[in-house]
Amino acid sequence: MQSTTIEEVATWITNVDQLVQSGKCKCPGFFRPHHFLVLAMELKRNGATEIALPQTLTRYAARMRLWQAINIQPPIVVTEYNASGKFHPIEALIDQNAVDDTSAALVEIFRRGGIGDGPVDGAKTVVQELLGNCFAHAETDNGLHGLACAQFWPKGNMAQVAICDSGIGIRLSLAQNVEYLAELVQRNACEYATEYSVTSKRGKGHSGYGLTLAKDLMEQGRNTIFVVSHDEYFYSSGGVRGRGHLPTPLKGTMVILEWDTTVPLNLRQVYDAWPLPEGMDDDDFDL
Repeated sequence: MQSTTIEEVATWITNVDQLVQSGKCKCPGFFRPHHFLVLAMELKRNGATEIALPQTLTRYAARMRLWQAINIQPPIVVTEYNASGKFHPIEALIDQNAVDDTSAALVEIFRRGGIGDGPVDGAKTVVQELLGNCFAHAETDNGLHGLACAQFWPKGNMAQVAICDSGIGIRLSLAQNVEYLAELVQRNACEYATEYSVTSKRGKGHSGYGLTLAKDLMEQGRNTIFVVSHDEYFYSSGGVRGRGHLPTPLKGTMVILEWDTTVPLNLRQVYDAWPLPEGMDDDDFDL
């Protein structure tokens, strides 16, 4: 099963923008979690009350609760069934309880799907960090909550978790910290945000380790991470890093994690490679 590419992510953002503008767009033949999140967030932002998908995709989208996630009546009713080991439908991060419950549920589908405890626990720690960041930056005052979704393809030995918010974006968020202003003039903000301890909210419950942990854990097994925010992106996939600008901006921030489920995710190895924060010792990172 092939990994997602940045070209595919960028093309879908452009296509969804065209859908909002004209009511028509090209759809991928194979939907993954990030496809649903981009679509749901943009439709919600633009106040859409209905959406027509190709018939072959309508039932799939209904099972992923696309319409419910943005408070639209679904066009069809599908039978709910236990999707353990296959997918976790779109969840809106409306409060802290939703963040906590969703972070646990997103990765439990992998455990029940037969993935070992080590990789699952590693994924759980990363997802908890990223969902917390997403909730903190989502514009919940205007109804545009953060969204999260996950899927596991056992036959392809691949998993994807996608998380999206509708906030001001990484660049403007980091610019709130005057220490970063000079660096941001010459740096890609999405890549900069993945560096150790970089955060706009230091001392406000955010360590700045979430994106770093996600990046380092994905790179450990030559897996894939995308960080997309407004017109910027950064990715690391198959041992190759890239950064740049999108032809069509994403109005918010999205993080996509995609990995080979046969490859262990070793948190201990990641933590051991980091410098110890001031005032901490090795025991603070016992897992």
